[in-house]
Amino acid sequence: MRHKMSYFFFLIFLFMTIPYLITVSMTIRKEKKEVNFESYDSGYKIISREGKIDLEKYLLEILPGQISMDYEEETLKAQAVILRTDILRRMGKTKTIKEEKLPYQRQSDAELKKALGNKKYEIKDQLRKRAVSETIGKAAFYGNSYIQPYFHGISVGTTLDAREWFGKKIPYLKAKDSVRDVEASEYMTVQNITYGEIVKKLKEKKGKEVAVDELKKDLRLKRTTRNGYVKEVQAGAVLVSGEMWAEWFQLSSNNFYLESYDGKVRIICLGKGSGLGFSQYGANELAKEGKNYQKILKYYYSGIKIKDFRE
Repeated sequence: MRHKMSYFFFLIFLFMTIPYLITVSMTIRKEKKEVNFESYDSGYKIISREGKIDLEKYLLEILPGQISMDYEEETLKAQAVILRTDILRRMGKTKTIKEEKLPYQRQSDAELKKALGNKKYEIKDQLRKRAVSETIGKAAFYGNSYIQPYFHGISVGTTLDAREWFGKKIPYLKAKDSVRDVEASEYMTVQNITYGEIVKKLKEKKGKEVAVDELKKDLRLKRTTRNGYVKEVQAGAVLVSGEMWAEWFQLSSNNFYLESYDGKVRIICLGKGSGLGFSQYGANELAKEGKNYQKILKYYYSGIKIKDFRE
């Protein structure tokens, strides 16, 4: 009887201490992931005017400029992996790259603090540090090569297939449903421009003279994808790429359509960004559902592996 009671109390002890042990274990693992970015040395450097910046510290400084810091932590982790992958891909076989060869803009702590305010800065600073440190060294591969990790802000409910946009198959860039994107507050934007503004752009950017009357007769989308991304615009006798048109008129994406309205041209634009690969808004919805960053990345990029690039 005495042995049975001892066994019973031992089980109670284990039941009470297991949660504590799990918490301690998780805390230890978390502490191991913390990184001092001022001294961390990955061996990979960004060459700036001020000197060499470690890859991971550079990621910390560009992350806020590439995604909303109001997004979920797992979404930010996914974005950190995307940025790391892209930089490593651009480095090639070397371990350095000049900063001017990268399409990113760093933000100093002072700039970020000014943009967010002191109180919010403290929260978001810790968030970005966790996003980078808890994915440190992780990159996305297809086979043994880094992927080209296209990403965008908001899709139009589905992402673009590489074959449809580029005319060639890229196995990890397949169309994926991202239906919650259409609920985003920035999903649709509308602006009106004059025919005169279009004439001016055609002259400045293409060196072509097109009359307003000619535009009014023939201004249309020449080629689009099935879900509305514009490849070419017909402007009179001139062809303009959809990407160029979006750049000229500062559109949030090159998924748009044109209509005549009150003597002007109304541009209705959907989504945000290229529509290729990772949708930040859609990814954030998956994060809210409890998906971790690896599952999110593997959803938007088919057949990839997330692994340490140093291995």
